[in-house]
Amino acid sequence: MSVTPASDIPIAISYTGRDYYALREQLIARIQDRIPTWTASDPSDFGVALVEAFAYLGDVMSYYIDRNVNESFITTATQRDSVLNIAQTYGYVAAGYRQASVTLSFFNSGSNVITVPQGTVVYGDVVTGDVVEQVYFTTSADATSDPGLNNGDVTVQALSGRSVALVSTNANSYGELVGTSTQTTNMSFELLETPVVDGTVVVYVEEGSSYSKWTQVEHIVDYGPYDQVFTVKSDANNVASIYFGDGISGQMPVNTSQIRVQYTVGGGAISNVLPNILTNIDYVPGLTSNELTALKSVITVSNLETALGGSDPEPLSQIRYAAPLALRSNNRAVTLQDFANLASQVSGVGKAKATADVWTSVTLYVSPTRVATDTDLAPGLDGTGITQNGNPTVEFTTISANTVSFLSDKTLIGTSVTVQPPTYVDAIITVQYVKFAQYTTAEIESALKVAIVTDFGYTNNDLGQTIYPQDIEYSLQQIPGIKTSMVTALHRQGDSGLTTLVGAANEIFRFQEANISVGSA
Repeated sequence: MSVTPASDIPIAISYTGRDYYALREQLIARIQDRIPTWTASDPSDFGVALVEAFAYLGDVMSYYIDRNVNESFITTATQRDSVLNIAQTYGYVAAGYRQASVTLSFFNSGSNVITVPQGTVVYGDVVTGDVVEQVYFTTSADATSDPGLNNGDVTVQALSGRSVALVSTNANSYGELVGTSTQTTNMSFELLETPVVDGTVVVYVEEGSSYSKWTQVEHIVDYGPYDQVFTVKSDANNVASIYFGDGISGQMPVNTSQIRVQYTVGGGAISNVLPNILTNIDYVPGLTSNELTALKSVITVSNLETALGGSDPEPLSQIRYAAPLALRSNNRAVTLQDFANLASQVSGVGKAKATADVWTSVTLYVSPTRVATDTDLAPGLDGTGITQNGNPTVEFTTISANTVSFLSDKTLIGTSVTVQPPTYVDAIITVQYVKFAQYTTAEIESALKVAIVTDFGYTNNDLGQTIYPQDIEYSLQQIPGIKTSMVTALHRQGDSGLTTLVGAANEIFRFQEANISVGSA
């Protein structure tokens, strides 16, 4: 009678037991198959020490295997570098720092007409935590202040940030010197200042005694060996770099030529400053320090409204959502969803919806990006004028032009695209609730209003969205202290009753505290 060697007996392996304790138990069980009398009960036993060491090693290896697999997929990756790299393989470039815009008011206390030129830089102090930071804005046009008109008060638009020429020590009229070409494939040069405002990078490459301006593109692979193009990418630390081609896709700068870059330093969410913060004039083009001092003795500046539109680099959640849309569109606009998906790739566009009666004329509704802490009621519109929401802001005008430009080579021949702002529709809601006894009425009703404004506010809403009463009730039911909640009225302003809010393609529903009524059932 032959005996099967122990080494040839099939072993049932639990592939789901991969942590320290599961591996330890499996190793002990395996040894006890060979040595039934070994109990593994003595911590000083050298065999127990070996088992625990192997279990620890297996636990660590399992963790890194899982991490490597997770970082290979955009839905599970947690490291920003991984998400950015995967998104780029989809043809999607994540948005970086974006500028806020604001109206500045210059007041002339003197008797002479004074023109504050375009490019004037003002600043104010912003406190973030315990840190005081100076936030800079640059005017977009000349502002002529006449003491005989409107008491010398004149307004002008300004965008957050200032030219790198005012920040860098190695910049000239062509920008900051970032390096010298080695005429090798896929050269990259890191921009030395940060944060870099998205869409402001201009590259100049030395050619003899002058410089030639190169063109920024989304994907260098789409261009030929004689095209003077570059692209911009940011790393996980939001440091921007410029990239050149390989001589086949995109030209390589001539060997030893200087690479200079103009760009704007600033932007970000911190530039959404409150009123009366920007009260200091920092720089006026063409003025010496003495002339600037004299100007500041008669010209004062302030922002009478909150600056809007500034945002930090695109968060991972947004990249995970938008990058697959870019892949589905395949860099061409055929269906209405393609138009919306592609528009969402434009820096500063937060929402997009396309409509059309015929394929030759597409209307694209877009609205700007916002974060949950922004308080403007009609993003992209100024709240004035003859319409309900106001007239388009400078921010909307910019993203509108950028969207049209971005889509120009991606649409079918004969198709025209018109970009329009959204219409904000006020929603009226009444909620009845039953609370637990240990909670006060004031804190429950405050929490209800905050939940409605937050969960169904701009950042969590979309163009053409449908909002069901049951969705709101479910959201409110998650509030600590709420036993039951019921929406008893939900309708557009001017209507009545309990209905489902169905938005048109150009509509975004808006919940304001003044339109929310809550009471105990």
